[in-house]
Amino acid sequence: MSMSRAAAGELLDERVKFVAAQARVSESTARGYLSDEAVQGLAQSIAFSFAEETPGADLFSAPRDSRIPVRLVGRVSAGLAEAVRLRLVERDDLEHTRGAVTQLAHGIGVLNLIVADQVAEEFEGEPWVRAPAGLLHRLARYLEAAASLADDGLVGYNTDPNEMPGLSRAFRDDAEILRAFAG
Repeated sequence: MSMSRAAAGELLDERVKFVAAQARVSESTARGYLSDEAVQGLAQSIAFSFAEETPGADLFSAPRDSRIPVRLVGRVSAGLAEAVRLRLVERDDLEHTRGAVTQLAHGIGVLNLIVADQVAEEFEGEPWVRAPAGLLHRLARYLEAAASLADDGLVGYNTDPNEMPGLSRAFRDDAEILRAFAG
């Protein structure tokens, strides 16, 4: 598994900001708490969360072991499209941006092909479809990353800034729901 330098730096900066806010200290003081052991623990945590996503698997053909309501598919697809708009304004690392947009587009495509490949089942008064748990975990991670970008004040490409309030909360809520359905 690999991560671009820009993405790794972004993740570490986010962790430092979190520690600074929780401990009510400056970011430079919080950075002092970022030991080699803490960075290694963060890397292990990331690796374990990626394992839930079944990296390298053909998610279209993977067992569809989770059920989600069709209306959530619509919300998640819209959220991933907004995440693309957020990624399009990143300019620090063009290759990272291209990779992130490619992953988002692939996630939207696979999710919607899976829905199109089956007949929804009626459950509790609404239509539900089956999807691989690994895909749901992966899409949740994409939405959480988009929430972090929105929290940092990033405004999506051709997005009205008035549309931004509440967006990061919506991303996180949908990610949490996806993880719950993934089990």
